[in-house]
Amino acid sequence: MKKLSMLIFALVMAASGNAFAAEAAAGGYVHDAVGDVSVVVGKAAAQSAKVNDAIAPDTVINTGDKSHAVLKFEDGQVVVMQANSSFHMREYRYEAKQVEKSNILFAMLRGGMRFVTGLIGQRNRGAFKLTTPNATIGIRGTEFMVVMGNSPMYSQVVSGSISITNAAGTAVFTAGQTAIVASATTLPATISAAALPAGTFTELGAIPIPPATPAPAPAPAGGAATGGATTTTTAATAGAATGVSTTAIAVGVGVAAGVAAISSNTTTTTHH
Repeated sequence: MKKLSMLIFALVMAASGNAFAAEAAAGGYVHDAVGDVSVVVGKAAAQSAKVNDAIAPDTVINTGDKSHAVLKFEDGQVVVMQANSSFHMREYRYEAKQVEKSNILFAMLRGGMRFVTGLIGQRNRGAFKLTTPNATIGIRGTEFMVVMGNSPMYSQVVSGSISITNAAGTAVFTAGQTAIVASATTLPATISAAALPAGTFTELGAIPIPPATPAPAPAPAGGAATGGATTTTTAATAGAATGVSTTAIAVGVGVAAGVAAISSNTTTTTHH
């Protein structure tokens, strides 16, 4: 029995270590995925994205027709993607105790997106950068939308302000203003509501936005069985009480249960 206990402990620690490593390498997760949403990590093949999937650096999220996705990050940063959009999380580093050491580098490849600043952008404005084919956008504690067509890029500031920079120079836009960037070599300029193509930001405005509050990514969904759900919930409670990762605890409980089942089978066979 002593040997079995030691085996369980070793397996739990190994599983917990893997879980901790996975969480530390992530930083973001899929908060909502409706329709055709895929995720590509590095050079791996695209896979269907699911709610609570982790988003690690060098991950690309794509949305198809009549689809949308909402991504959330540890510092509270929110990214809303409308249909037919492509987002690349190039870099994400969040130091909760030293936010000035944190940084975000996102890339918008196509489509339309809404960005709600989290703690990183609020406390260290220079730490957030969004690159697009036409320009690079910096923020000043803000919420803004970006939609790219075949050529012009439009950006509307909901709150705060943004700076848009390209080969032609830099321009700053504040809450209520809409910018147009005709190309990578054309200076960003203000565009009036009357001149803005109809419905430019309508789709983005209709997608629900979660609060931009800092929170760790949730543990991946467990099995469909009722027993599994109960075990995960119990593990989460234990993790909250001890400060240990709920993902690691849940994995450890699963390993322990598996070993216990094996032990039970072995004991029965021996007695017979």
